[in-house]
Amino acid sequence: MSRPSTGAFEAEVIAVEDLSPSFRRITFGGGGMEDFGIPHHPRDQRLKMIIPPRGDSPAFDLPGFLAEQEESGISWYQAWLQLDPSVRGTMRTYTVREWRDAPRELVVDMVLHTDDDGHSGPASRWALEAEPGSRLHVLGPSRHGEPTLGGIEFDPGNARHILLVGDETAVPAIASILDHIQDAEVTGQAVLEVPTEADIQELPGPAGLEVVWLPRGDAPVGSLIEPAVRRAVSAERVSAPGSDTATEIEDVDIDRGILWEVPAALTNAAHDSGSDAEARERPFYAWIAGEAAVVKSLRRYLVRDIGVDRGQVAFMGYWRSGRAEGE
Repeated sequence: MSRPSTGAFEAEVIAVEDLSPSFRRITFGGGGMEDFGIPHHPRDQRLKMIIPPRGDSPAFDLPGFLAEQEESGISWYQAWLQLDPSVRGTMRTYTVREWRDAPRELVVDMVLHTDDDGHSGPASRWALEAEPGSRLHVLGPSRHGEPTLGGIEFDPGNARHILLVGDETAVPAIASILDHIQDAEVTGQAVLEVPTEADIQELPGPAGLEVVWLPRGDAPVGSLIEPAVRRAVSAERVSAPGSDTATEIEDVDIDRGILWEVPAALTNAAHDSGSDAEARERPFYAWIAGEAAVVKSLRRYLVRDIGVDRGQVAFMGYWRSGRAEGE
């Protein structure tokens, strides 16, 4: 019988580092992470963190509970929903910044969100109070499960020109992607909007890829991203000769659903091209994540206005302004 690719693990904080005013790096380890595992570079690997409802540590044995439910054929998510909200805690999605296999250490860079009144959500509050010894539950890949790339969307194929775009919630994923491709012979840009100039980090990447930081200050979230993308991407650079740049796309209601449009693979023109000439004609791949309304606007510009093939772009609404995850 095959074992599930996703498991629940108790993660203990072993180190805390403040990277900037908006980013706190939490390194997890401990015996509960023994069976966690990523057998490859994490790229933009997602995982779920269960924020304890009270204090800095879980109130019950989630891994044991889910293991019992699994034997009854109930998925981990449905099992988790069965629990009383005051017991199960709050689920949030994060990106693996680094996985250190030998010492079994998981590094997660957490964004410290506050609203206009200075209030933080449960994940930010937990991160602010976390210290060595604090614990929470993580739902992520199991090293004993079926091999899978679940939770990973970055898939540029043979593209030679790459665009990475995101607000602060996507910075950890983009940082990991840059690490993954740092030896690749590619060109392009990584466009990163962050709250303040103090949030700018040193991110090594490919020699031909420029990292562009956009500190927004008092400007609205995402307001600096679209002009930067328009400067970086035009129809002449990404469309195949003779293509129709006016492409109609269906609307996505981001107030009712999730904007998550990712290609399983690049189109034939951009992936597995038959000649160097064809590869030069359509070498583009983009990975775009962040606030859903901003991502939706970029989707409209790239696909509808300038005719980028949808098989060449991953559009991911990581969050929705004014709404917590799951609402």
